[in-house]
Amino acid sequence: MSRARLYQLRTDFLKDKSNYQPAASGGDRHEKWPPAVLKFLKSFLPVQSPPNYQLVADEMERLCNFKRARATLESYVKTNLSHLVPTPAPKKRTYRRFRRAHVGELWQHDSSIHQWWPAPSKQTLLLTVDDCSGLFVAGRFVERDTTWNHFQHFREAFERQGLPEAIYTDALSLFGPSSSNHHADPRSEFQRALRALHVAHLVAPTPQAKGKIERAFQTFQNRLVTLLAHAEVNDWKSADLILQMEIQRQGRKTQRTTGRIPSEVWEEQILKRSARLSPAPASSLLDLHLSLRSTRKVHTGPYIEFDGQDYEIAPTSRKVVTVLFHPFRKLWVLDHSPKLTWPPILGHFTLKSV
Repeated sequence: MSRARLYQLRTDFLKDKSNYQPAASGGDRHEKWPPAVLKFLKSFLPVQSPPNYQLVADEMERLCNFKRARATLESYVKTNLSHLVPTPAPKKRTYRRFRRAHVGELWQHDSSIHQWWPAPSKQTLLLTVDDCSGLFVAGRFVERDTTWNHFQHFREAFERQGLPEAIYTDALSLFGPSSSNHHADPRSEFQRALRALHVAHLVAPTPQAKGKIERAFQTFQNRLVTLLAHAEVNDWKSADLILQMEIQRQGRKTQRTTGRIPSEVWEEQILKRSARLSPAPASSLLDLHLSLRSTRKVHTGPYIEFDGQDYEIAPTSRKVVTVLFHPFRKLWVLDHSPKLTWPPILGHFTLKSV
């Protein structure tokens, strides 16, 4: 008995519990079908591609006076006469991907954890491509897929190329709100930094939606692993040299989809001033924007504790202050969380190694 039939019986029972008597189910549907029906099916099914089971059911009732539901007919045919049903060759689904009209209008970005060269643990490749030109604006190998490594990656791209209008990533938690521990601001560190730099953050609904960067990783895996193995690379510096060489080479190759060279498209729009790139802020401001954020309690002194060290700060009436830091490098103590303008900086320190 199907679930649908069970619910039908339940509905009838609830309507009149005291007088309910279950009726016949409709008969045995598993009896052998008449020879005339089988003969009809054998002649009618092969002329359809793909089969229209509702049409078959209608004709079977008209010509053979044998009525069955479309679903019942389909189940019977697939079980007993599947060899009569033409099976079309599977077609690869094609995704239409539109290309942005201007350089800098959209950068696609992603990371790939892979065994790029022999080592105890896999390495991660960060890669960013301009959607319009197809030029790789930045790439680097890192040990782990962390917000700080992405910040360093984008800082290099921003200082060399400028700021794009939007950056396109997947829905990885690193890029979304689940990576933020600041309950007053649900944005991630990544989203907060882009918003402060006036760069939009777009999230791809599927891997196919950011196909340019996904295909790029396939290309780099097919080429870089071989190049790194041939060069017998076993350190990060050598690997980065080969990576940058390959990025430059890809930028000079004619793209199959456009018939154009990415570096030439990029330079052409730069010269025509049609690119959608904005100048990057000063280095001192990028230090603050592309930093990790936390809070610390102010102790009498005043001073704060950070990473096992005490840091004396300027006097403040705040009991809790905002801390911006570059891991194992620099530390800034702010009077409060940045809003429309930067608050007073109560201290700037070089972090001490523990």
